[in-house]
Amino acid sequence: MNTEEKGLGSWTEREREELLELGHALFACPELGFQEVKSARILEDFFEKNGISFEKGLSVTGIKASIGKKGGYHIALVADMDALEVRDGENAYPFHSCGHSIQTAVMACVLKRLKERGIAEKTGGQVSFIAAPAEEFIDFETRAKLKEEGKIRYFSGKQDMISKGVFDDVDCVISMHINGDSGGPLFDINSTLAGFMVKKVIFRGKASHSGAAPHLGRNALHGASLAMDGIAYLKDQLPPEAGLKLHPVLTSCGGTVNVIPEQAVLETYIRANTLEYLLEAGEKFDRCVTHCGEALGIETEIINTTGYMPFAQSQEITEVVHRQMLELCREDQIVKNVVSGASGDIGDLGYLIPAVQFGFSGAEGRIHSAVFSVGDEENAYFRTARVAEKTVEAILSDPSLQVKNPDFQKKKEFYLREWLGENRE
Repeated sequence: MNTEEKGLGSWTEREREELLELGHALFACPELGFQEVKSARILEDFFEKNGISFEKGLSVTGIKASIGKKGGYHIALVADMDALEVRDGENAYPFHSCGHSIQTAVMACVLKRLKERGIAEKTGGQVSFIAAPAEEFIDFETRAKLKEEGKIRYFSGKQDMISKGVFDDVDCVISMHINGDSGGPLFDINSTLAGFMVKKVIFRGKASHSGAAPHLGRNALHGASLAMDGIAYLKDQLPPEAGLKLHPVLTSCGGTVNVIPEQAVLETYIRANTLEYLLEAGEKFDRCVTHCGEALGIETEIINTTGYMPFAQSQEITEVVHRQMLELCREDQIVKNVVSGASGDIGDLGYLIPAVQFGFSGAEGRIHSAVFSVGDEENAYFRTARVAEKTVEAILSDPSLQVKNPDFQKKKEFYLREWLGENRE
């Protein structure tokens, strides 16, 4: 097998070593969202060493490194910085079990390669590497504290960056994510991600003696139980293609066995495949729990936490990515059009800007577990780097491929107002 077939292309052995060194260094320092201080320093050192200008401290730990002509067609190579918390027996600790360290290392080295080859300068375009913190929707206590301190406005790194204008000058986004095990198909394209919102409902009744005078109380648990039944029936009100996932749980119920409970708490994610279905499901959910409470004389308080928008890939950019993949593998080694129940804040970017997030294999163990590892480094690092690099080059070299969102400002205003709820804040 020659160099090109292996995915090496024109990459030198030193460049390959540099990519693996960066990937291994980032994998070895997993940090939770908005706490990626060491990871940011590794990336800053990398860009300083290679003479690439960058902004740091974006949404606490984010980085934006850019090459090329400002004002030209602008492609963003977007990568996630954060790790997950995993549990191994009694121990819980940060770990890169979602493979974010891979995409970050690959995209940083691709930017360096593009700079050295002068691709942006030759085409009059601009390319930025954007490392976004806090993609995983976890660790709310830390994020709530950062919000109180005024360091962030939203719990997602990309949402916070969007609100602060980091992506305002970006025309399209290229991203990637590990999805498959070693030995399977090499890539996937045009997969969708579900959107989600988070609901917490507090049912407030009235305490009373459960034996002597239950009629004087208002059982909050009854309100929550009735709402659970209503929610179960609600699932039939949206078609199968909506992809509705709604599995509420009772997380708290105050009182003792001889006291009518005066408070009960129900919590759930609502997931759906499109924004329209997601918003419809949210409205139906609110009506359901409110009226179930009213039926029993119980007050309800609904606390909303904004999740992530559904993600639909840019078809135009997907076609370009697909062509680059076929330079490295057969058609049957590419999985297409997967409808996933997973979510990511790439969905928020994709609503505003033409975006792709292609998938790649190379994992061993289980993603999101304590036994995750990279088994196929050739595919995870080098073939993915070649796909990203050649996609950027193809788009910058052909104006007909340079898709934009002409309604960006209008969509951003809607996004900030209706999705993130800036007017409510």
